[in-house]
Amino acid sequence: MRNDAHCGVWKVWLYAASAVALGAWISPLIFNAGKALAEVSSHKTTNAPLEKLAGICRVSEFPVFFNASLLLAAVVLFFPWMEWVHAKSDSAHGMTGPWRVRLPGGPRTIGCGQRLLKNLRGPWQGCAGFLVMSGVLLSLGIALVPAGYFSMQMPQRGTLPKALGLLAGVFLIAAITEIIFRGIALGIFLRSLRPLTAIAMSAGFFAIVLAVIPTNEINVTDPEASGIGFELLKKSLLRFADWKNLVGSLVPWLVLGGLLAYARWRTASLWMSVGLMAGWLFGKEMLAKLCHSVASPEVGQFLQQGLMPLIAILLTGVMVRFFTTNDHDEDSAAP
Repeated sequence: MRNDAHCGVWKVWLYAASAVALGAWISPLIFNAGKALAEVSSHKTTNAPLEKLAGICRVSEFPVFFNASLLLAAVVLFFPWMEWVHAKSDSAHGMTGPWRVRLPGGPRTIGCGQRLLKNLRGPWQGCAGFLVMSGVLLSLGIALVPAGYFSMQMPQRGTLPKALGLLAGVFLIAAITEIIFRGIALGIFLRSLRPLTAIAMSAGFFAIVLAVIPTNEINVTDPEASGIGFELLKKSLLRFADWKNLVGSLVPWLVLGGLLAYARWRTASLWMSVGLMAGWLFGKEMLAKLCHSVASPEVGQFLQQGLMPLIAILLTGVMVRFFTTNDHDEDSAAP
């Protein structure tokens, strides 16, 4: 790997590390601001958006504010980081201007990497990815009901309204996630590394970023203390010292990240990966709403992490291989 390409890869990792550090640092401030808004709104009449935000802040625990801080830090650092990534190529072409939102083209030479191409089959591939991923997840989960491990419970409003209400949200989250992870980050990796190495690094990057997000079970004793965000971050990472969490959560995330990166590389577009990600989010959320453990909490977690999601990802990956085409020589993926 060339020195300039090496610099481009590490800029991606440095951006992620900086966003996490900044988010952890400001999280107590965001927590205090949110609780102050909740307290003020309880004594004064405010407009509807502020009232709704205050209601969320009133009932939320510190991990919610921590996640919001991470998102805020990522947004604040995004444009300076994009300018930093662009700096080398833009100066070489005489391009000036403070902010440009496009796929970074900094540390690369012409002909390297894989551009995102116009894909006439994109909408079909996105729908196929969504249906396959969500269908496999839901089928595996529902198949365990006759075995006596789970019971089905229909939502009060009905299954169809619940499903329709989820669709817009999961596709929005999936689109944002795929633009960042598979559009920008993987784009830089592909311009700097061989495809197989880039896909593997993208999967690791995706899993590590998810690993810093705390679960509902993780909390802190004093959310107003200075540096408490770093304590929560430490707890989030230390949970993977337990092999059950390592195998149950981190391994499926790695495999999912690899599948999404592979789909983006196979199609040279984001349609398929967006559909797969949306199907993953939709399937897991619907399983959480419909299936309830009749055995133990550990069995209930089986639907959300561990072997069942891993099997669903692998089965979906086999189908993706046959649903997609690639105009490039697949031997180029070999190291």
